[in-house]
Amino acid sequence: MLKHSLLNFFKLESATGILLVLATLFAMIMANTNLHSLYDSLTSIPVVISIGELVIAKPLLLWINDGLMAVFFFMIGLEIKREGIEGSLSDPKAITVPAFAALGGMAVPSLIYAWFNWNNPVA
Repeated sequence: MLKHSLLNFFKLESATGILLVLATLFAMIMANTNLHSLYDSLTSIPVVISIGELVIAKPLLLWINDGLMAVFFFMIGLEIKREGIEGSLSDPKAITVPAFAALGGMAVPSLIYAWFNWNNPVA
């Protein structure tokens, strides 16, 4: 029964997004409660990849920040390209709202940061 439910869940298009949100919530809870030492020890686990003379040794946190985030944003870019070419964003009229939302998503945090740090030379 559980196996059947899990298989049905992973067939959903939104399953990866749900898992991403759950993992984010779990990490935020761990980092901001008494479990932060467990979180710190988890993210500081050394991960080493070596091929002959080439050795890359970084803590898990840097592998996530440098590698997995690059893959994540690459996949987002490919999805936006696909939607723009053959999906629901291929119509120029349909792209205006998401385009303004994306611009606002970049501009509003920048303006908030500038507002709070206007007279702070360090920031």
